[in-house]
Amino acid sequence: MDGWGEGAVIAALAGSLREKSVNRGLIRAACELLPAGVRVENLPLGELPHYNMDLEVAEPDAVRTFKARLRSARAILIATPEFNGSVPGVLKNALDWASRPAGKSPMAAKPTAIMGAGGRGGTAQAQGHLREVLARLGVPVLPGPVVQVANSWQKFDADGNLVDGASRALLRELLNALLSAAGVPTRVGA
Repeated sequence: MDGWGEGAVIAALAGSLREKSVNRGLIRAACELLPAGVRVENLPLGELPHYNMDLEVAEPDAVRTFKARLRSARAILIATPEFNGSVPGVLKNALDWASRPAGKSPMAAKPTAIMGAGGRGGTAQAQGHLREVLARLGVPVLPGPVVQVANSWQKFDADGNLVDGASRALLRELLNALLSAAGVPTRVGA
């Protein structure tokens, strides 16, 4: 696996704190699809304090752990809902922490895939805003395929599990693009 071995890690950020969130469901579906030797490490965003520059002098443990886990990952996978036409506060807060100190983001230069599930418009606006934020951090975001699961109530079960075949096929394509960008020689199967 070209040095990936059993320690191959994709850091996952779910922009929702809900236990049965459909965006957490997208990440669970990704975990199910990934080949052996590649694992997803879910980074808990709810543990991070609100960003405050005064705390940078002695970063809280949750922030240091979050940044270390981002640093050790080979790639990043972000699932974002859309709140009020943009990125949820919990995800933006995590990205604000990851942006510091300026010019030294642990996410910089890491291949990153974004996806999202939501209402009738999917998460188009949130993903657009997310791309802008990540560009400022020097994060190379895959141009596609675009995974915006619209009408999520039809494509996830009551526990937030992705059950729609077409959406799973699109997720498979996105994961293959992410693995390729990260230099992983294996692919997600059919």
